[in-house]
Amino acid sequence: MAAVTSNAAVVAGNGLGGNTYIVSINTGTATVAAAITEATTGDANDNVFTVAGVEGTGNGDHIALQGTATPSITGGTVVATFAQNP
Repeated sequence: MAAVTSNAAVVAGNGLGGNTYIVSINTGTATVAAAITEATTGDANDNVFTVAGVEGTGNGDHIALQGTATPSITGGTVVATFAQNP
């Protein structure tokens, strides 16, 4: 019978290119739609991101952004960062 072996190692990373940032949105400050518009047209530091996912439109819901700089989005708080690896 064939045997399965693996030399794989678990490492932190995303494998998607750039970094992936999970941003919680405070809808008391901004809507999710406004946060997405800001992320894709230029945040407070003129960084532009690709939206990789949207959890929902309510307060505390999250958006996943991909880029190379930490997002500075109105009403947004970065709660997790997945760095590119390698």
